[in-house]
Amino acid sequence: MILIIGGGIIGLSIAWRLTDIGKKVIIVEKNNLAKEASWAAAGMLNGRLDLKPCEKKLLPVFEKSSSFWPKFVEELENKSGKSVDYRKEGTLMVACNSYEEKKLKNNYNFLKNNKINISWLSGDEIRNKEPYVSNNILSGFFSPNDNHVNNRYILDALITILKKNKNNCIFKENTEVEKIITNKNQVIGVKTKNETIKTKEIIVCSGAWTSKIKNIEIKEAPIRPVKGQIICLKIPKNISLLKHILWRDNVYLVPKNNSYLIIGATVEEMGYNKSLTVGGIYNLLKDAREVLPAIEDLSIIESTSGLRPTSRDDAPIIGPSKKIKGLIYATGHHRNGILLAPLTSSIIKNYYLNGRIESDFNNFKPGRFAI
Repeated sequence: MILIIGGGIIGLSIAWRLTDIGKKVIIVEKNNLAKEASWAAAGMLNGRLDLKPCEKKLLPVFEKSSSFWPKFVEELENKSGKSVDYRKEGTLMVACNSYEEKKLKNNYNFLKNNKINISWLSGDEIRNKEPYVSNNILSGFFSPNDNHVNNRYILDALITILKKNKNNCIFKENTEVEKIITNKNQVIGVKTKNETIKTKEIIVCSGAWTSKIKNIEIKEAPIRPVKGQIICLKIPKNISLLKHILWRDNVYLVPKNNSYLIIGATVEEMGYNKSLTVGGIYNLLKDAREVLPAIEDLSIIESTSGLRPTSRDDAPIIGPSKKIKGLIYATGHHRNGILLAPLTSSIIKNYYLNGRIESDFNNFKPGRFAI
């Protein structure tokens, strides 16, 4: 039986794909399933728009995983019987001052040079697309091919499918893995607070908590937590406040089909402190109000935070350990776990079928970091 550490979007997706090919899995989750970073997210599938030239190696990976999403959604909805609110409405990237405009123009040129379908718009052209946005917006660009999903619907659908397959999938919630047990550099199990679970195969999907597990080689998976606070507002049913994702420098606004608006997200290096803060919430609302003033009349119905698992180069760590036989990493997805779930789960499934990680993903192997 394959033991998967972590019951977020990555762990659940991998479990689904492995049970599809007849593997038996046990998912060990330190809290309740799907209640950490995957829960505290906006479900955006447009991570490429925020890439810098130094992160170019991520662009083909983001594009490939995006191409997997339609089939991923179709299978999920058919097998679970649940909608995941997969929507294609595009993203408006906007600037409100000359500094933001210069930064955004550089971003636009980088994406355009890499053949991403985007178009530069004036402030008036943006307001024609979104009548409620502010006159503060100077310019920006439109990316028409972006999608987003309801991340909580996705998580619910995955859990539903896996629970139907109870012969091949076991859940152990509120069970924290403290240590990976080895013998002569071979995995033989994990130690939790209350028990030892024997296994010869472990997939590490523990996100921001990866580095806290004893016997994880820090050179292979140097993961740190980055806190992201988000807010959920209620939109009255008779108002079409926002049709597209609206993204301005340090804040994004994502409209949901069930009349909600997600505003996020802070990027804070605060260790494992998940506390909501006045400063974090204030800055999100202030920056959001400057592009969409009408939010001041909306009700706040939820605020939450999650810890994003971040590697030294902000890229995921995927593949087998060089040090410990039977140990595989699928972690460090930073702010793109939802986007990369279909691709990551496919990579791991193919590893179990073919015994190797596809060469396209050599840039993301464990152990690529110098001390």
